Amino acid sequence: MSNLVVWSGPKGVNIPASKNDISDIVPFANYLTEKQQNQIVIAFKAEAYDMAAEYAWKKAMVKLKETLATLGIEFIGELLQRNDVNEFTPLDSVLTDFATIQLAEQLGVIGKTAAIKLRQAQELISHFFSSEASEDFDAISAVSIIKSSVQYILGEQDITVAIEFSRFRERLLGESLKIDDPQVAHVIGLPLFYLRTVCAILTTAIKHDKGATLEHALGNINVIIPPIWNNLAESDKWNIGEAYRDVVADGNSIAAKGMKSVLSKVKGFDFVPESLRSTTFKTAARQLIEVHFAFNNFYNEPKAVNALASLGSVIPPPALFECIQAYLLVCMGNMWGISNEAYPVAAKELSNISKERWHHYFSNSFHLDNFTLNNLNHQKQVYRFREILKNNKLDDFTNLPKNNQLLYDAILSNNYMKASQIAAVLINKIR
Repeated sequence: MSNLVVWSGPKGVNIPASKNDISDIVPFANYLTEKQQNQIVIAFKAEAYDMAAEYAWKKAMVKLKETLATLGIEFIGELLQRNDVNEFTPLDSVLTDFATIQLAEQLGVIGKTAAIKLRQAQELISHFFSSEASEDFDAISAVSIIKSSVQYILGEQDITVAIEFSRFRERLLGESLKIDDPQVAHVIGLPLFYLRTVCAILTTAIKHDKGATLEHALGNINVIIPPIWNNLAESDKWNIGEAYRDVVADGNSIAAKGMKSVLSKVKGFDFVPESLRSTTFKTAARQLIEVHFAFNNFYNEPKAVNALASLGSVIPPPALFECIQAYLLVCMGNMWGISNEAYPVAAKELSNISKERWHHYFSNSFHLDNFTLNNLNHQKQVYRFREILKNNKLDDFTNLPKNNQLLYDAILSNNYMKASQIAAVLINKIR
């Protein structure tokens, strides 16, 4: 145990690259008791590789979810744009393993390399425990999962960045900020995820809070939104428009006046939806996305994709981004394949989207679609995306924004390496 090192931030505990024996790796898991460490080693040595990997993974996910939960379950709901989450909502019903890794990376709890390896581990776990697995859990896969779980999670967690941002959340709802406030100036220059989070915090408070909290939220949304409006994704602008619609429908005149003010400043009334239909589409699309990243996704995707498709082929503009995201996830699948039953439904729904709407997606949303960009890591997924474009005669778009055009062209030419590299650059910009 003398060679253990202290936590070194987002890079995780320093496990030497040469350590590939499970007995040498597990002792680095400071979070686990000696008995728990021994259980992993014993299971692995008994060639119960699935048991050893699953135990380490579940312990790691519990630890990571507990770390994020220190920010408050309602805050987590805001980050995930889940309006149905409150302080009584069970954590496991809010945070899937995929969402946990994604939020942990975006909040600075884990680093980029950690997130990549943990996503790979999550994909392996999901596959081997699904009905689609055609091989037994092997020792190499188990070592990879256990080592990533130990190195990046089962040591002491550093949540400095998350705590700093949660404190700014308290200021957003507890003070009336000015444009020259150093923290406001800092937030305006942050990546999209943080801008989206600020919008979610403020709109949630405006829809649900009263008194001083409502007044602070209305004042701050009028200060912060105008300078960041052009940097927001269209889906975020629709969310702000939906918040205005909701407070008007609720008869909340104070909130409605404040939201009308901010929309007037940015000329944003085009993003106020006319009905609740878009919310229904968004909810179904997000459910399909969650199913895609959960266990046994190929088995569960057909029910979720049919639920979305049953809402109709004319997708409301506010929900178009989420619906394209969800259908593309099904059609691109993962490195193991696709859901044979869900794929035809999703492909048909994508074919119903007009060429004009597709062009709008590639021009305005493609570079912000983190799910689709992340799915361009495997050659098979790039090829499946290309087939969707070719089959629907969506292969002649030009004059897209530079990086969007480069990525679009790389997909059409089935240039997996180039597509993967460009996607990585765009993902970093989102983060």
